[in-house]
Amino acid sequence: MVHSDQLLVTLIRTYAAARGISVSYASRLLTGSGDTVDRIAAGMSVTARRAEAILGRASERWPAGLPWPAGIPRPAARADDDRGAA
Repeated sequence: MVHSDQLLVTLIRTYAAARGISVSYASRLLTGSGDTVDRIAAGMSVTARRAEAILGRASERWPAGLPWPAGIPRPAARADDDRGAA
């Protein structure tokens, strides 16, 4: 089984390729840090909470028409914020 950190790397690289941007820029957009992929490659990992946040951001920003990578669980879409309704 592929480690969850490696799944994040796959997700970030797929996003970068689909958008035509560098992996470091995609990493910054999705993780808040441009060196997340490099740190994972160097043996570091991310916490479960951070991984969940990354998956959520990726899901929200995923390009229309691009299939979500197989084997990576996609978070359910969040309901729109309804606080302004009467």
